[in-house]
Amino acid sequence: MPDIFVSWTTLITIVIGGIIAFFYLRYMWLVLQRVAKTLDDPDDGKSDGFGHSFVGAIIAVIASSLAIIAYGFAPQLLYLGILLALASPLAVAYTFRRELDE
Repeated sequence: MPDIFVSWTTLITIVIGGIIAFFYLRYMWLVLQRVAKTLDDPDDGKSDGFGHSFVGAIIAVIASSLAIIAYGFAPQLLYLGILLALASPLAVAYTFRRELDE
């Protein structure tokens, strides 16, 4: 009988996912605090930088479609979906971090 309830790959994925979740929630909280403080401040003529986020969303939709299609070619390609699921919150956390830096 195995000593562990899940495989090592699953355990590593859970740990990586926990680390990603920590940074995602941290940057989300910092951005929300900044927005709450600066909500009534004038924009100073700056335009919103949503172009990169929109392109990222389109890429995420295409990549997830390809990950689903890939599973039809070989069951091992199911792990592409897991990588995509881990990469998506990383991309969002990155945009939150960029928002804080600007």
